[in-house]
Amino acid sequence: MALVRAAEPAAGPSRWLPTHVQVTVLRARGLRGKSSGAGSTSDAYTVIQVGREKYSTSVVEKTHGSPEWREECSFELPPGALDGLLRAQEADAGQAPWAAGSAAACELVLTTMHRSLIGVDKFLGRATVALDEVFGAGRAQHTQ
Repeated sequence: MALVRAAEPAAGPSRWLPTHVQVTVLRARGLRGKSSGAGSTSDAYTVIQVGREKYSTSVVEKTHGSPEWREECSFELPPGALDGLLRAQEADAGQAPWAAGSAAACELVLTTMHRSLIGVDKFLGRATVALDEVFGAGRAQHTQ
């Protein structure tokens, strides 16, 4: 976690903001099979992305719509990633100097794909989580 200091020490209390996010990919549900024939299955993997950083899970072969990974990864948040959260915290005290301008919201993007041995991998699904909303809700673990 990082300490964000106000422009002047007497202006108010310092705020703590996270600098990293830890992600655990448990499972996917309701995926369609991408292989041909009856009893269609998929060889599923998930790409997790925060900013420009990416992590890919292992491939779960021949799954029938509910692959399980139980894999963890950790990402460092890009500078200014939680400016929206800072704006919300500083709403009562006026505009903070570091929150000026528009900043893109920091998102956790999970994209599940089917690994194809020949050709391009096939898209199975995507989930997006706005991190400023998660961190703004408190310090407890969040499941989505």
